[in-house]
Amino acid sequence: MTRWMRSSTGRLALVGLLVLLVVDAALVALAYRPDAVGAAPAAPAPRSTPVTSTPTPSPTPETRPVPLRQVVVALDDSRAWRAVLGTCDKGGAAIEVTGDGGRTWGTRVVPAKALGRVQPVSADRAFVIGADASCTAGEFITDDGARTWNGPRALQGGWSRTPGGATGTAVTPERPTARPCGPGTLVDLSRVSGTSARALCGDGSVTTSSDGGATWTRLAQVGSAMALSVREEKGSARAYVARVADGCEGVELARVTGKSATSVACVVVPDGLPEGRVSISVVDAAGWLAVGDTVWRSGADLRTWTRTA
Repeated sequence: MTRWMRSSTGRLALVGLLVLLVVDAALVALAYRPDAVGAAPAAPAPRSTPVTSTPTPSPTPETRPVPLRQVVVALDDSRAWRAVLGTCDKGGAAIEVTGDGGRTWGTRVVPAKALGRVQPVSADRAFVIGADASCTAGEFITDDGARTWNGPRALQGGWSRTPGGATGTAVTPERPTARPCGPGTLVDLSRVSGTSARALCGDGSVTTSSDGGATWTRLAQVGSAMALSVREEKGSARAYVARVADGCEGVELARVTGKSATSVACVVVPDGLPEGRVSISVVDAAGWLAVGDTVWRSGADLRTWTRTA
């Protein structure tokens, strides 16, 4: 009996081992079975590795697009106006004028607590759209180079960012509180004609209106743009932006082309870019760039820029 039990036990162990080998072979065959006719064997699944996303850094306060607080507006290659816009409650508006290409600037009388637009028309004639302490916008006119002013008079058909520090609205011929950027921030505004203008928004979009500011559509997307200016080239309006760009240690001037912008020049700015105080003005004969208290000027091609004294 004992011999029979030992013999049975050995046979059972051998059978169990054979069953395990058969099951294991079947599992291996299933693991490498093609999913369909002609399909390659599936490779073993790779081990999962956690993915760490690097967040896109927010623009620093030094380069963040914000509504301009200081502007430069050129008449030609030698004459330009520079202004601090101020606010309705605190004032602070200031105007300077140059007639020698930016080498010297003379302080002028300011007719309002806050300014939304400054526009020289000739050597002595200019107008501004400004506001008093109640933030009521009006137009002021000078015929003697901003030594004296007439006004305010009611706005009729003008284009201007809303004076006084509003972040999203503009005065337009069709709407006194237009929103060129929808609910977003309006950084800069440039008139093209009595019915047309371009706007730069805080998200980098450039919008356009051809119906006096009643409606706006997106024209292009130009990230990190800080200022906008438009001039006529070959019978049509051409927009330019001043922006922060990789490879340019300062301000890049870019031409808005199609739905984006193409680099024209890099102006090296060693002293940083103060928030809200980077502005450009392009006219037929020249380009002007103001960064804080420093001004650069270029010829008509906008490619070579020289820092003025």
